[in-house]
Amino acid sequence: MNTADRGKDTPSGKQPAAREIARRLISSRRSERKSGDSAARATAAACDTLYRELSRWVGPDGCHALFTRALTETRTDYPALAQIQLRARSEPYIDGVAETIMAHGDPATAGALESMLVRLVELLGRLIGDDMAMRLIERSLTSSERGDRPSDDRREEA
Repeated sequence: MNTADRGKDTPSGKQPAAREIARRLISSRRSERKSGDSAARATAAACDTLYRELSRWVGPDGCHALFTRALTETRTDYPALAQIQLRARSEPYIDGVAETIMAHGDPATAGALESMLVRLVELLGRLIGDDMAMRLIERSLTSSERGDRPSDDRREEA
């Protein structure tokens, strides 16, 4: 058994890898952050970027379904997500961030959005396999770091 297979069937086995990839996504957005932007806004921007990039691979409807499920499942543990709305095929994709920051504070909002991202990574891994999920997300990170934008809405092959 290789290290990627250890603990695959337990949430604790997936959690560190999912949390690590979520934090890398957020960090890639923080480096582009304007001085007035907050951690929660950077996390929301990471969600927007991941939605846009994953939509290229699994389609906008499939990606929206994944985000919707991740948000629904995470809301039970994070009341700060109550005002967060997902706007399919819109910019920004994550709506209600400013209101949530005002109601719950920046750290609580950032933590809640990060947990939603972690849950999304876990769900994607369950659907298409952890290795493929990580490859797709790594591609998203790479294109985000290079500043690539998709030329159109066509899906690409992995």
